[in-house]
Amino acid sequence: MPGLPTLDADAAALLADIESFDMEAARRRVQQLDSRYTGLGMVRKDLAGQPVDPMFPRIEEAAEPSFVASAEPAAKPAEPVSPLPGLLAGGLLDELRGEVASRQRQAGADSQRIDQVREGMGRCLRLVFGYFHDLTTQLNYLKPRVGRDYLFMDSDDAFRNLSWVEGHTDFRTQEERNGGCIERVTLGYTLRGPGVRTLERVGGGVERLRQVLFDLGMKFECQERRNRQRELEGALFTVADEIGVKVMWRADFDSNEIILESRNLERLGFATFTFKPEAICPALLDEFGALMLGRPNRFRALALR
Repeated sequence: MPGLPTLDADAAALLADIESFDMEAARRRVQQLDSRYTGLGMVRKDLAGQPVDPMFPRIEEAAEPSFVASAEPAAKPAEPVSPLPGLLAGGLLDELRGEVASRQRQAGADSQRIDQVREGMGRCLRLVFGYFHDLTTQLNYLKPRVGRDYLFMDSDDAFRNLSWVEGHTDFRTQEERNGGCIERVTLGYTLRGPGVRTLERVGGGVERLRQVLFDLGMKFECQERRNRQRELEGALFTVADEIGVKVMWRADFDSNEIILESRNLERLGFATFTFKPEAICPALLDEFGALMLGRPNRFRALALR
């Protein structure tokens, strides 16, 4: 188009203004160029290539809503369930029901009876523990002389002049699921004298005497005598004048009895007594305490009733 300056000349003039740092002149020149080309009917376009008219902005079309089909089909209404026909009364089924009910009643009665037996025997053994716990506490302080001699096997040299050294009492209970009642009371004490004794054995008698002393809980020393072939010929035993007494009161729930088991109580060896729970009372325990100390007592007479 004649009469219009070329774009290169305008650009050169703009660069000259910029290089001369005349920013105001450069700004005016840019405005002139912009108005000149706009007046020629040129239209600016946006980045997407669409014409931009400031008076009529472009309106984007709204996206159509998408519908997602449900993954689960519509639930069908539940069909009514017809009730089972009622069972007829009488016959084999009623007979079995009656037998089950009878056994359940019997089991309940047996369980109640067992619980009552356990509670009763637990009370008896609690009385036993309380009595002997108090008794050993007093005797541990007094340490009295015990009026009893213990003969050992076939020897005439008995254990004499024994005194109380120390005693203790303990108990054990059942598991909680079985009621937690006391089922065992143990009593142990030691008697000691001033002397010692020596016993000599040869051959097989060495092991027999060693086993007897061990079973009775005796304290001893053994000096063995062997030949050149290391065969045992004999031994000399030194036994202290000390007697360990063990007593256990335990409940036999099956027979509803209290069993008394002892070692070295009245003599060296073992003894057993059986009592009904109702026989356990302070009077019986007093007689047993007198028996422990070697005093006159009626314990055996009461135990045989």
